[in-house]
Amino acid sequence: MTIDPRTAMTVEQMKAATRRLYVDVFGAGILESADEIMAASCIGHGPGTPPVEGTDPIKRQANVLRGAVPDLRVELEDQLAEDDRVASRWSVSGTNTGPLMTPAGSVPPTGRPVIFTELRIDRFEQGRIVESWFLPDRLTLWQQLGLVPTPGAKD
Repeated sequence: MTIDPRTAMTVEQMKAATRRLYVDVFGAGILESADEIMAASCIGHGPGTPPVEGTDPIKRQANVLRGAVPDLRVELEDQLAEDDRVASRWSVSGTNTGPLMTPAGSVPPTGRPVIFTELRIDRFEQGRIVESWFLPDRLTLWQQLGLVPTPGAKD
């Protein structure tokens, strides 16, 4: 078992920590787990937004998603790791029974089932995630909720 000096962790330990982020924070709503897994100064890079710092942004994201989909289920689909980085593809599924905050404002519950994925790369230093790049499939979610048309779908 080789421990990378940059991360103070094995590849398997980094993968387990990242898995906890999805299962604990998003799946179970244990928001304080983010503080154990991520550095307080962690930088998050998402599509179309400026970088965010700290653990509060991911806690807010988990709260918004869990509020919109209270029966939320998380599944880790794929995970690869090398050096100080872990790449993951995970999915969220459930039923939209709560309001969903979008860039256009709050959307009332639709009662529709949803399933969408997120791709994420997390970089570790000294046992914590210090930087993340993430790409959630919001288009698929919004199509399932009827917020944007699905090409080729019949009305």
